Formats: sequence, structure tokens, C-alpha cells
Amino acid sequence: MKFFAVSALAVALATPAFASSSTGVRIGGLDLGDPADAAIMAQRIDRAAADVCGASRFSARQVQVAIRRSDCYRETLAQALGALNAPAVSAALRTAPSAD
Repeated sequence: MKFFAVSALAVALATPAFASSSTGVRIGGLDLGDPADAAIMAQRIDRAAADVCGASRFSARQVQVAIRRSDCYRETLAQALGALNAPAVSAALRTAPSAD
């Protein structure tokens, strides 16, 4: 099974208050060129980026919104998308409804 790492290391180095963390995101079984699979991967990356920046699925909605507005989240997401290099996943994240 293939995994893709999402890490907040770059942000952690820039912001001493944050500890470096990372999480794996499953890729196996997904065709990242297929819009439906790209949307699934986009959701996985979104959740992983929010998680490494301090919000979990169980966090209050306000915490999740605040994390998704943070530099940590934006930079972690950009780093993950750059490393993944899957245009359909990037497009799926751009067109996804915001958490606001």
C-alpha cells in the first residue's frame, strides 16, 4: 500500500511554538488523474494538513476553521501538493467548498 507523507516541518522551523509532525496519507488504489479519486485524495490531504497543524476531526468547528486559515495549514497543504504533483488533486482542493 502506498503512503504519502504530509509534514509541517517547514512551518515548525519557522515557528518555534510548533513541534514538527507528520502523518501518512494513503494513495494506494487511487488513480489521481480521475476526478473522483482526486477528490478523495484532496479530502485526505486536507484532513492530514489540518491534523499536523493542530486540528483533528473531533476538534470544535471553530478550531478547524482557525487552523485552515493558518499559515501552518496553507504552507503544509502547498508543500504536500507540490510533492504529490497531481494537478487533478490540486484542482479538487481549489474547487472544494471552504470550511468557513
